[in-house]
Amino acid sequence: MAAVLKLKTIKGRPVLRGYEHVWSVILDLTRDGAPFTKHDVDQACCDPGDSSVSDYLRRLRAAGVIVVAGQAGTDPRYRRTVYQLVERRAEAPRLRRDGTEAPPSVQQLLWNTMRNLLRDGFNAKELAAFASTDDRLIKTVSVHSYIKHLAQAGYLHCLEAGRPRHLTKWRLKPSMNTGPKPPKILRTEVVYDPNTNNLHGEPVAAEVSS
Repeated sequence: MAAVLKLKTIKGRPVLRGYEHVWSVILDLTRDGAPFTKHDVDQACCDPGDSSVSDYLRRLRAAGVIVVAGQAGTDPRYRRTVYQLVERRAEAPRLRRDGTEAPPSVQQLLWNTMRNLLRDGFNAKELAAFASTDDRLIKTVSVHSYIKHLAQAGYLHCLEAGRPRHLTKWRLKPSMNTGPKPPKILRTEVVYDPNTNNLHGEPVAAEVSS
């Protein structure tokens, strides 16, 4: 029998982690041009076991977004690398391990399209077609899955129910157009909205089989 897992939360909100949160911390730390250390970032992240801080700092260094500015501490055993932010961006850089820019996620493309191009309504096939780019062809099955979870979380309004040879037509509710970041479908299959830092759905999940 699969185990039942509780999503890691603090007072009903998800633990602050991931590259977008790390970037927001860096922006706060460097608001006045001050340097920072990994320890400074760790202090603002509420999950001490989160390895994404080190990983993201490596990617930012590889991309030239941050540079090493020196060392902090007098004891050689406990010195900390000091970083300087040299490229300030409003949005968190989405980077590969070698520092090159990663393309937008499928969820980002779908969210952008339903918020802008298809504000008056869409079905899964239309959303897949309009959200696809020259570099990324989005499959309708992926769209169906994202639509299903957003609808269950209350983001979408059904304009026209599906019937034989006609797909269900949806529209993003204006009240749920929360911002530019796409709501994420977590492994728990609840929806996390990074714009409001809220969870939609019961934060309980079945253990994922390996």
